Amino acid sequence: MTGIEVPGFTVFPAIDLRGGRCVRLKQGDFDRSREYDADPVERAREWERQGARVLHVVDLDGAKEGRPAQLTLVREMVRAVGVPVQVGGGVRALEDLRALLEAGAARVVMGTAAVGDRDLRLRAVEEAGGALVVAVDARDGVVSTHGWQRSSGVGMLELAEELADDGVATVLYTDVARDGMDTGAALEETARVARRIPTIASGGVRGAEDVAALAGIDGVVGAVVGTALYERQVTLKELLRAAGEASPR
Repeated sequence: MTGIEVPGFTVFPAIDLRGGRCVRLKQGDFDRSREYDADPVERAREWERQGARVLHVVDLDGAKEGRPAQLTLVREMVRAVGVPVQVGGGVRALEDLRALLEAGAARVVMGTAAVGDRDLRLRAVEEAGGALVVAVDARDGVVSTHGWQRSSGVGMLELAEELADDGVATVLYTDVARDGMDTGAALEETARVARRIPTIASGGVRGAEDVAALAGIDGVVGAVVGTALYERQVTLKELLRAAGEASPR
């Protein structure tokens, strides 16, 4: 398993799953949820039709429960599209990692467990290689865990350096305070993480300008976009164009 092999900077349309439906949260708050689609499988197909080269799926119920909760749905989504699918949410053990890979995920995002258990992280790297992505979710520069409900006390840059040393290929960096808030991408913070390890940016992306700015930062390999797409502030076509124009040739 080598993970997702997509050259250049990649836009990841997000599909967040809660109770079998597609929703978005604000700052990871389950009490601030808005439903957008009753059928996540059709949403995945639609993003592919619009040109997505890869999808980013989050099992929100899994993140809250501490184990993948929607494997059947993830499997259906993977089978419904011809593009790679990156999946996270509640991946706390090697068994969870294996289950998602067996369900067809091209990459699996591990957060809480990878932050708090270095031995598990090393075993996950050994087993999954480039198919493992570690989530670096930060609030005010400190890494959050357990579905963003707790502070780890670990600095985001300290963790990024540890992950690079441990052989992690890619991190998913999210500025929790910006997620779902339409405040713009955390460009400076993302750049600081990306100087230490290849980084997918997430949280606050408003439109083509943010994507173009992120695509121009060394070490930033992609951006997850959710709310801006669902609120129709920008189209996926516009984001892909901006990414292509800004990416190094």
